[in-house]
Amino acid sequence: MKKRVSITALALSAALVLGACGNSAGTETAPAEGTNEASESTAVQENAEAGDPVLKDGEMTEILVTFPGISSAPASLAEVEAAINEEVSKTMDAVIRLNVLEWGTYTDQTNLMLSSGEKMDLFFSYSGTKDYVNKGQLIPITGMMDTYGKDMQDAMGKYIDACYVGDELYGVPTFRDLAAQAGLVCRKDILEETGMDAAQIKTLDDVEELLKKVKELHPEMSLLVSSEPKRGPLANINKGVFDIIQSGVGVYMNDNDGHIDIVNTYETDEYMVLAQKAFEWNKKGYFIPDSTTITDVRQDLIKAGNCFGYIGNSHPGTTTQETMNTGMDMVTIPLTDRILTTQGVDFSQWSLPVACEAPEKALAFLDILYSNPKVQNLFRFGIENKDYVVNENGIAGYPEGVTSSTVGWTNESWITGNAAIGYAWETDPENVWEEYQKYNDTAEISPLYGFIFDSSKVKNEIVAISNVIDKYQGIAEAGLNDPDTTVAKFNEELKAAGIQKIVDEMQAQADAWIAEK
Repeated sequence: MKKRVSITALALSAALVLGACGNSAGTETAPAEGTNEASESTAVQENAEAGDPVLKDGEMTEILVTFPGISSAPASLAEVEAAINEEVSKTMDAVIRLNVLEWGTYTDQTNLMLSSGEKMDLFFSYSGTKDYVNKGQLIPITGMMDTYGKDMQDAMGKYIDACYVGDELYGVPTFRDLAAQAGLVCRKDILEETGMDAAQIKTLDDVEELLKKVKELHPEMSLLVSSEPKRGPLANINKGVFDIIQSGVGVYMNDNDGHIDIVNTYETDEYMVLAQKAFEWNKKGYFIPDSTTITDVRQDLIKAGNCFGYIGNSHPGTTTQETMNTGMDMVTIPLTDRILTTQGVDFSQWSLPVACEAPEKALAFLDILYSNPKVQNLFRFGIENKDYVVNENGIAGYPEGVTSSTVGWTNESWITGNAAIGYAWETDPENVWEEYQKYNDTAEISPLYGFIFDSSKVKNEIVAISNVIDKYQGIAEAGLNDPDTTVAKFNEELKAAGIQKIVDEMQAQADAWIAEK
């Protein structure tokens, strides 16, 4: 029996409890009533008031919090740090230092920090924790959660279970779109120029008709950029078809006929259709040139004014998120089924690196971020009446004269922990957090939801497979070569690298998991 963190309450008055999780994936819960007043005592505060010798030890420990942002030196950084530290000082002896790394180099920089043992006390990851754990780079937090992470348990509920590796917990997921769906995110002004209605765009054929019209209106424009580095513009279009668990190996979402079959997704008809469509669209000039080598993030490319949009994640906050990040009015058009997978839940989370000097204090700060609305709003929006204002309805927005390009601080809600205890943004519906709840609760659930693959027996194959994927995936999904040749070579080298061994090992584990379940 796995040891699990005890869940002692279903909701806080200032938090949103999430349903559809763990082995109870079919259950739903209603969002709790939120508040933006930090009137409730947090568990960390109660510990401090009780004289916790770890939090109140007389040592002003520096906690380095590392996360990605548009700029590594936002103008309001010092003020945000000072305001957060004023709040933190009420509960523990620590100084929070915010280390913002630019999106384009974030993964490389954090990997270097982790491998070198450079000081880092908390960091945000958006690739799960399993690989970090296998490299011995994270501290397990299982035994500390009941004392220093209780509010996070109450806020996130059983979704925390997705962040376990074996019997140990290594991270806390963020409140966000826990389900997944691909969509076209594009400039509203250009969409309106075409005369097409967003509600009528539902398939790739519809998108192609739209791109054709945009190209006629703006022949100089690069239409689609990649949603993430080293991937092609059509990388996300099969989201909704597969639950990809490891190195392109996974299961069809609709595989519920009595026996779940593990497949190499790169060898499926669906992947060939993706590659063929990418090749066709690239020849028509619908993709930005050199899409697999550009290091600029999608928001900066769109902000520069010569790109129409991208196909990427679609969720209730996408339009606001990308409008803020690009400085342009954006539209989100869903294109695929919405799915819930284990990997989708543990995709983004906060963890403690092995270089963390004071794990209890670091975890306690994270608990504050998930439970204290004042700290959450500081971390997400910055300084009130400078970086944002709040209207009479309790909705946040930019002050007069401030835009996404000139604001001194901004963070995306999916990074900031428990955004549901903070303000909604003016371009979101007032019930945006309830919309997230509905989005997650109504997703199609993977037949392997809750299954965690133990890759220890195929570690060498996974390394070999990753090199092949790096070689071919971007080429196929950016349509750079004839797919009949590229995809065939791709799968030939995948087989030589041992992908069938991964398929067989995952099949055996999945069969055992299903039998036990």
